[in-house]
Amino acid sequence: MRFKRIVLFLVLSLLVCETSFLYEQYEALKNIGNKFEVKIDLSEDAKKIGLTEEKLRTVSELRLRKEGMTIVDETGLEIAIVYVNVIVVGTAYHLNLLICEWVVLIRPYAKWALVATYMQEGSGTHGGIPEWIVSSLNKLFDEFFNDYYKANPKENKKGSK
Repeated sequence: MRFKRIVLFLVLSLLVCETSFLYEQYEALKNIGNKFEVKIDLSEDAKKIGLTEEKLRTVSELRLRKEGMTIVDETGLEIAIVYVNVIVVGTAYHLNLLICEWVVLIRPYAKWALVATYMQEGSGTHGGIPEWIVSSLNKLFDEFFNDYYKANPKENKKGSK
């Protein structure tokens, strides 16, 4: 009986405490706009296999521009950041595509913070071929655009407002 109570308590605790998981991830993209700054971060091992920040930036910006998005060099509080992070360890890689936004945290006083509001990620092996990681990045962008248009159905691929 005691075991059943503990399990019930844990389940109820998760339901009460983890309400952020009760919405669809794409909802975080609603009304995000179509202007983005792009930031790239790669591990040293990613550079060793020939992956470059320039290559990832070019792929990321090209994908965004093809969908009618505007790339900006400097962000303001109203501009979201597309953050691409690649970590390579040995023959494995982990790739994140994050959308980060400035939000106000209400603590004892209001404070601005940059937080990830949307994320797609993938892992795999690269075989020493950087294009495998680039291919994975393109798949993450496909998922991002599917979610973006699901959240913003009035937007079209020409970037209309």
